Amino acid sequence: FFEREMDARVKTRSALEFELRQAIMCNQFELFYQPVVNLQDSTITSFEALLRWHHPERGLISPAEFIPIAEETGLINQLGEWVLRTACTEAMTWPDDIKIAVNVSPVQFRNQALVLTVIGALAASGLPARRLELEITETAIIHDEAATLGKITQLREMGVQIALDDFG
Repeated sequence: FFEREMDARVKTRSALEFELRQAIMCNQFELFYQPVVNLQDSTITSFEALLRWHHPERGLISPAEFIPIAEETGLINQLGEWVLRTACTEAMTWPDDIKIAVNVSPVQFRNQALVLTVIGALAASGLPARRLELEITETAIIHDEAATLGKITQLREMGVQIALDDFG
């Protein structure tokens, strides 16, 4: 049965999708960096890049609100490439022993161009592959195990580290 709340949800989602497309064109995104600390000696070993959307009217919008829409529409590939390129470029200004970790969604990981995107980001920034860690979720592995393992192998052979994020 149709309920008014259903219509409101569809309209809200459609508006957010439109605004997300605008946000990409208008560069309304920013990366925040969360430090990863070695507990034995309290040194920072890496930073995790966290994407944030500065909406002109609503302020900061949680990734939990816009990432699912980006994944459903395929916009996650464009956003993910921007995150990867920006994070690699900014990491080049850090000390050589500090790594950058970037989350890769299952949708991005299924993209045939992922490895080329990583190669391009590393080449454009000059960041050595050993300083990049891609965080993937177990759902990225489940969908197409053979293709996923092939990509992981290619990335690892380049020197990129792979971490399993949100396990379980």
